[in-house]
This record gives sequence, C-alpha cells and structure tokens, in this order.
Amino acid sequence: MLVAVAVACLLPHPALALVSLNDGADHIYVTGTFGVSQDSNIFYQKQATSDFVYNAGLSAEYTRRAGWIGVNVTAAIASTHFDKNSGEDFQNPQLSAEFTKQTGRTTGSLSLSAQRQNRADSDVNLRTASWNYVSALNFHYPVIERYSFSGTLGYSWINYEDHTLYADLKTYTLGANLFYILDNAHDLFAGYRYRRGDSPGNNGSNPGRFTNIDHAFNLGVSGRVLPRVNGAISVGYQIRQPRGRGERDYHELTSTGSLTYSINKKSSLTGQLSKDFSTTATGTSIDSTTANLNLQYAINARLTASSDVGWGRHRFLGRGGIIPKTTLHREDTSFNWDALLNYRFSQHLNVSAGYYFFENWSNLSDADFVRHSWNLSLTSRW
Repeated sequence: MLVAVAVACLLPHPALALVSLNDGADHIYVTGTFGVSQDSNIFYQKQATSDFVYNAGLSAEYTRRAGWIGVNVTAAIASTHFDKNSGEDFQNPQLSAEFTKQTGRTTGSLSLSAQRQNRADSDVNLRTASWNYVSALNFHYPVIERYSFSGTLGYSWINYEDHTLYADLKTYTLGANLFYILDNAHDLFAGYRYRRGDSPGNNGSNPGRFTNIDHAFNLGVSGRVLPRVNGAISVGYQIRQPRGRGERDYHELTSTGSLTYSINKKSSLTGQLSKDFSTTATGTSIDSTTANLNLQYAINARLTASSDVGWGRHRFLGRGGIIPKTTLHREDTSFNWDALLNYRFSQHLNVSAGYYFFENWSNLSDADFVRHSWNLSLTSRW
C-alpha cells in the first residue's frame, strides 16, 4: 500500500500540478514523499531492536501573497510501516497555518498547528505517541531610530496517548527583547522570558500534579558577529521553580545561538548552541546543553552534500531524575554524526540518501545505547 501511494505521488499527474490563482497571488502545491531506512535501534535503548522502516507522505500547501497579510496553510499525512515490528506502525496527520505581516511599522506572525507525533524518545528510552498543539504570536516594533522591541506569546499542549506512562504538558510562554542598533552590521539585545509548564500528573510512573515556572534573562548580539560570520548568540541566567513535588529551585546559565560562516560560494559552516531547561514525557526536569556543527557543500548545480556533528549533556533533576534503587541522578552524554547527499533530478523530483550515527552514554544502564541508520528517500513537489 505504501509503495502504491508513493508511486502515485511521484508520477506526473494533472491533479498534482501547481495551481496559480488570482494572477499569481495564490498558489497550491502538492508534495509526495517515499522513503526506506534501516534502523539499528528503533526504541533508543540498550537492548537494541533493529528493523527496516518504510514511510510515505502526502501534503498540500496553500500560499497567498497579496495585501498586508501573507498566508501559509498546510495539510499533510505521513504513514510509516515497520517490517518486523508492525505493532509500531503509525499514521501522523498534520494541519498548520501561518499569517505573516512583513510591511508597515509593526511586523510579525501568528502560527497555529496540530499534529500527531510518533517518535523514539532518548529521555525515556521508548517510543512515544502524542497529539501536539502549538500556537505562537511574534511581533517586532521599532520604537525610535536605534531602538526596537520584539515580543512573543506562545502556548503548546502535548497530549500523550498512553497516560499510564506519560504525563501531558501544557506550556505558556511570554518573552520580550529590546534591540539597540550598534551600526549597520550589529544589533545588541537584552531580553526576558517567562515560561510556565503545567501537568495534571496523570501518569502512573510519576504521579502528582506539578508546575514548573522558568525565568530567563539574556544579553546577546545579532547580525555580522565576526567578519563573514552572521547570526545571533546570547548568554544569560535562568531559574526553574518546581511546584507540587517539594523540589528546590534550580539556578543555571542559559545560552542560545546560531552562527553561519560563509567559507566560499559553494560551502558554509553553521554552528548552533543551546543550554536550557526542558521537561521529559514523565515530568522530570532536565538541564540540557547541546552543540552542533553543520557543513553544507554544493558539489554542482544538482548535487549537494551536508554533514552534521553534535554533542549533548543532559542532567536529570529532582526526584524524578534519581535512578531507581540508588541515590544517583541520571546523567547522559551524547554524540551524533550524519552525512547526507541530495540530488535534484528536476524542479519536481529530488532524491536523497543519508547515514546517521548516535551514541548515548548514561549512568542509567538501559539508557546506554548506540544507534546507526541509513535511509533513501524520494520527494516530488508540484
């Protein structure tokens, strides 16, 4: 069935043609995908289970570029089949909408999305299935010539299908940044973020309603940070205040950044850094630090290559982070590497092949694992 869907997506067919309306202001795109992969560890745990995985997807996208408000609406469905572990098969629908304003004094965007997600989770070393609902409002307003103000309002709800193991999480975010134009190439900014995570604590493994309140303060620079290096980076201080479990407050540094170095016309190197609090599917707080380097190289007009190398350190906090039958808190260190080739046959058909490696070292024995996989995928867009 998956093969039939993929073939139908890839064959030129009038129903999949690009549609333009209202003198080119409105567009409808249809994209079909098909892929096959071999995964050595589909559950991300020490007792590795390998399998061949087949996936197919179909999406329709509507865009409008007319007037002050731009519109992007996408509806998609993805289907995945496991060769040996068919009980893990899933279908993930998705619906998203984004409204953007890029002209006038005040600019910004409003985004809404709902999607089902099924994935292997390295924090709980099992596969999780959930419905994820996200909404966000972002805006930017120039106050005077050198000063501008940006803000964000966000809400997300992770609704897990298995409430015997996992606890739902609702997150509310409020953030603001003040920008100062230093010169034509640099902006300095200072910001504050408030984040509240609420859970009914409806999972049997870690019961009890709880709330996490985060306060984060940061200073940063954006634009041309160094010669031929563009992006933004910030550092700061954050506080997590757990409520409902008798845990103490946690105080840590926080950082986020993405910088791109243009090596030449064909290649670029991008580095990303993140240090932040997060919450697992079982409600445990984590202090996570991750770093990643990505290399992009255009071999020719049709063939491109990319590679990623990354590192992470994750400290599990509070009572939920204690390893059973010990007094130790779980700590994980991870390393990942991948390489990807993408070939554009035409404006409608892309083929890609990749190899992925991930290793996790942990003082929790079940979380100490290695994963490697390869995949081949076809994508057709009309």
